[in-house]
Amino acid sequence: MITSHQNDPYWAKAAFFDAQVQADWAAETYGPDEKEKLEQLFAATGPLTGLRLLEPGCGTGRLTEVLAEKVGPSGRVVAMDISPRMVAAALQRLVRFANVDLHLGSVEAMAKRLGVFDQIICHQVFPHFVDRAAALEILVRLLKPGGRLIISHFIPVAEINDVHRKAGTAVENDLMPPSDIMRSWCRRFRLTIEQYKDDANGYLLSANFNG
Repeated sequence: MITSHQNDPYWAKAAFFDAQVQADWAAETYGPDEKEKLEQLFAATGPLTGLRLLEPGCGTGRLTEVLAEKVGPSGRVVAMDISPRMVAAALQRLVRFANVDLHLGSVEAMAKRLGVFDQIICHQVFPHFVDRAAALEILVRLLKPGGRLIISHFIPVAEINDVHRKAGTAVENDLMPPSDIMRSWCRRFRLTIEQYKDDANGYLLSANFNG
């Protein structure tokens, strides 16, 4: 079901995630431990009712479903993924939501036609960007002045990087940058960090765009 061309920088990653569409981490609804971590994420987002959100790397739509409920009928969630099978699964999961736009592709390729957003939520996707600094710059350009960018994971950086290194596949080099690099990129792209957390409960970076 891979539709991207082999010259696409995301081709191999799309193939990898197509094969993972039935994995528990991708397909199952959130369990109690994950829901507790989601509460930390939504403490950082603040109220989402009526907001326009971007969710790159939405996978099968696990978080998209929650975001759609939180923004309500007056809000909008624009979600995307590079994996055709993940997007197909997300379409089924999200069929009841009229406030979700779902796309197949990378945010880098689609950025010029996405518009602007109140918040961008990169949940468990940031290490998978081919060029993480360039992707961050693109994401910032999609934020309204005063908009918020959130990068989150349910596990800490050391564990994220260990899992990816051991994968021995298209994601083995998909590593979260260290704190000093992330902070320097945020300064470069006019992001003011509100919260930076990396501990046993996971990773969370919340920053406002000083546009």
